[in-house]
Amino acid sequence: MKKYNSNILKAAGFLLCFGGTVATSSVMAAEEPACDTCAGGFGEEWSFAVSGYARTYFGVGLEDHEETPDNDTWGLNMARATLYLDTDIYTGPVSWKVVSRFDREYKTDYLEGLEANTRAIGVSGTSTRGNYLDQYNTNHLQEFFREYYADFALFDGKLNMRIGKQQLVWGESDFFQAMDLVHGFDFRWRLFFENNEDWRKPLFLVNFDLDLYDELGGSVNFFVRPGLDRDDDVGNNFNIEGGRWIPHPYRGVDFTAFTQYNADHTDGSQDDPTFGVRWNSDIGSIGYSVAYLRTFNPAPIMNPAAAAGNVGPSATSQAFGVGNWKPHGEVAQNATLGDWIYPHINVFGVSANGYAPVIDSTLSAEVAFIPNKPYNFGELRSALPGWGGVKTKDTLVTMFRIDKEFKLGKYIGTNRPSLSSVQLFDTWILDHDDADEIVEFASFGAVKREHTAYLTLFSLLNFKRDTINPVFVIGTDLSNGGGFGIAGVEFVFGDDWRVKLEADLWWSDGDEKRSSGNATCNVCANPLGVSENSASLFDWFADDNQLVLKVTRQF
Repeated sequence: MKKYNSNILKAAGFLLCFGGTVATSSVMAAEEPACDTCAGGFGEEWSFAVSGYARTYFGVGLEDHEETPDNDTWGLNMARATLYLDTDIYTGPVSWKVVSRFDREYKTDYLEGLEANTRAIGVSGTSTRGNYLDQYNTNHLQEFFREYYADFALFDGKLNMRIGKQQLVWGESDFFQAMDLVHGFDFRWRLFFENNEDWRKPLFLVNFDLDLYDELGGSVNFFVRPGLDRDDDVGNNFNIEGGRWIPHPYRGVDFTAFTQYNADHTDGSQDDPTFGVRWNSDIGSIGYSVAYLRTFNPAPIMNPAAAAGNVGPSATSQAFGVGNWKPHGEVAQNATLGDWIYPHINVFGVSANGYAPVIDSTLSAEVAFIPNKPYNFGELRSALPGWGGVKTKDTLVTMFRIDKEFKLGKYIGTNRPSLSSVQLFDTWILDHDDADEIVEFASFGAVKREHTAYLTLFSLLNFKRDTINPVFVIGTDLSNGGGFGIAGVEFVFGDDWRVKLEADLWWSDGDEKRSSGNATCNVCANPLGVSENSASLFDWFADDNQLVLKVTRQF
């Protein structure tokens, strides 16, 4: 009877997610009555427009995971519904934008299994409150209202201003960020498989764009973030709550039970204003920009906990093999394992792009110099690599990109030129020394190399008047091995419906970090996994091959 009831609930969840797309979209797509003397009902000077979509996501795992006792192969790991509304309001000289998004997930058996691990470890109620859906659902008004801002111009249009919660994009890379550091990103629910704008975290900014082309041949973009955002809105979010996109073998291990985010750290207080300025101009046919940015380190850094009396590591971290410890700026508030912080960084950047007729391609480049960028280091032979503290290193981040269209119609039947893009992304630690034992991310022990380089290739094809659109993406870590691949196809039905089937695939060099669990609870014996010093980025997700179906109703 229990199994029967479980199946009924699962079927109801499917119907809820999919039915939300159909029912909501049919209401929102209703036509407005015609009006010859008004625009949107406000009169000649005022108008409004609403667009958006309703979408459902279904994810199916193709491999079994060691963290859960059941076989996860072909199991549902994501059932998600999204309603997205984009509202434009025009009131004479001022225009307004409100972007809202409401996300809801059905708790799959896979998430139930991860929650069971959390309860078995004995931390339920201290962090996720025993409900993993909290990190994936829309729970607050500030999450629902993703963006809201006003646009207006001064001095005969020379100065354009945008004030409010918004997204400001400084950068041209897709999967890895060089200059696109104004905002953090939320990687928890889908990692990096969606468009940047879907998981970039908007901030409250005062954004100026001053046109000086007549005077100096360029424009100045300047913004100030006064610090009015929530603590959760700064920096990148990774799934350290133990959900479906925390790196293996930590599925079901909720790190927020024995660590915490500290948005008030002296070296990275969320209340401190941040800002940036960028000059945009052209040299012949080449567009370029020069920028300075004061922002937060995108990845969270671990400030390890101190022992009683602030001498040495905490008792818990000592139990996991940590022998040396050094706080970063101030002692961590969390006395168990420590605080996740986002230190302030300074970024000096240059970008350029232009068309190269010799190879019939568009070339782009970004170079970002980050002095004293923070990294975790040390304790590689413990179960907590990186818990030795924080070291700062001058770092140079570069991105080179080639975009080219190929005319493949006479070979494979595409209806227009097909866009392909190649990107090379490199992080160079200028004063690198292996003895520093710098790690990519705290808890994983692979020593960060002097150069960490990723190569990605993207290709989009269009058939049948853009109604069948395959896409292929492949990426590899040139420094450490491993990579990922995405193969998908989108089907377009009229102006409203989109259906996309996608395979998200991974490969690694076999250096995964493993849990040291037991037959009844794979992560109970040591929830932090066995010691290792070789697992790098693509090793973390080596068992996460999956299929994803997306159904979208646009309006």
